[in-house]
Amino acid sequence: MVCCIDKVVCEWLLRIGNALAAVAGLFLLACGLYLEFGGVESESKLLEFLKLQDIQQVYTVVARFPIWMMVVGSVIATFCIVAVFCTGASCSKCWYCFYSPVLLLCSVAIIFGVVVLNLSARTIESSDGQVIEILGYNLNGQLEVLWAKGILDDRETLCQLQEVVGCSGFYNEQCRVPPTGDFSQAQVVAGCPAQAELFNATGSLQTPATVTNETLSEISSAAGYNVGKCLYYETENVALGCLSTFAEILYQLGNTLFIPGLVIGSYCLALSLISSYLTCCTLCGKM
Repeated sequence: MVCCIDKVVCEWLLRIGNALAAVAGLFLLACGLYLEFGGVESESKLLEFLKLQDIQQVYTVVARFPIWMMVVGSVIATFCIVAVFCTGASCSKCWYCFYSPVLLLCSVAIIFGVVVLNLSARTIESSDGQVIEILGYNLNGQLEVLWAKGILDDRETLCQLQEVVGCSGFYNEQCRVPPTGDFSQAQVVAGCPAQAELFNATGSLQTPATVTNETLSEISSAAGYNVGKCLYYETENVALGCLSTFAEILYQLGNTLFIPGLVIGSYCLALSLISSYLTCCTLCGKM
């Protein structure tokens, strides 16, 4: 085989491509560090700096876990820095055989993921945010079953989820006390983890104004987690059910990140193709 493109040019293209990706990984790492150690206003300041208001719901969830931003950024930066130094080196033959399939898999996964999310976003938009559908499969029923199971078996996890995502109960207004005409007392208890704990302990639904700190402390001790904190967020976000909040997050991901996702996937594909070309050149004798 004859390499019709200068091998040195391809190596430099690969180095530059990986160097840019390493910078992106380091930037992600820096964002995670800033969120972790930048103080109480770091989240809002970073949101303003990055201009991510169009995906604020997604950003809010991601910003709650800066450790994952640091981990992902570190992995990307490390992988790409290693790629820069291995390109054209004595170990390049083995490195290309590993690097090219990894980038190809990443490219396929990213492109497939953003296409699926975009199709889901269109379904969510047409249903006014009330239906979560992926690849034609309606997930509402399964999500409701999982939520009901969580109310019975693991209310603490649901309370943490409500706090992180910024939602209350499964449906909009479900946790309002006293119940509105759309929901009965039984439906409130079945869909709201804090109200379920309070109902089991006191025999009635409660609001922050009708339950004392002493009672909340006793219930929290028995439950093994802070029920008062759970009740606060459940009351604060009562207008937004977790189903519609999940739908909004998926919509923002699928709608706003569609083009950037395709660009990132295509970028990985281009690097994989260059690496594959260099693999052929190396294995076929063009040194």
